[in-house]
Amino acid sequence: MNTGTDGVSWQLMYITKGGGYYFNVGCSDLIIEGKIRVVQHADIQRFVANGFELTSGELVTADLVVTANGYLGQSEMVGKLLGDAVRTRVGAVWGIDSDTQELNNMWMETPQEGLWFCAGSLAQCRIYSKYLALQIKAKLNAVSATPEV
Repeated sequence: MNTGTDGVSWQLMYITKGGGYYFNVGCSDLIIEGKIRVVQHADIQRFVANGFELTSGELVTADLVVTANGYLGQSEMVGKLLGDAVRTRVGAVWGIDSDTQELNNMWMETPQEGLWFCAGSLAQCRIYSKYLALQIKAKLNAVSATPEV
């Protein structure tokens, strides 16, 4: 565990730098055990309905794809990963919507079906991930409960 500069703990790292720490709650172990696969963006040829295709031609099926985008904003990454048409459909991510006074496309369903955003500080992600998961579960349950026509 990173104890921070001069051993002052992660709290001071958060206050002074807004980051620089990581809490392993089991995910690192799952990556090491090969139960979670980590793939570099440069190795992804394209996304498909049930995962993605690597530049080698291998199809990787996934129930969930998590991207770690770094310093580029989500709108920029939507364009790079999913194309300009999807970026236009989604619109702004972050910032305050002048009509609703809510954050744009954050912790809620976006105009692009199946695309949801959870971002921000550790505290924001820990708090709002539960509500985001409940929204996704409700959406999936509503879809599965819809009778076929």
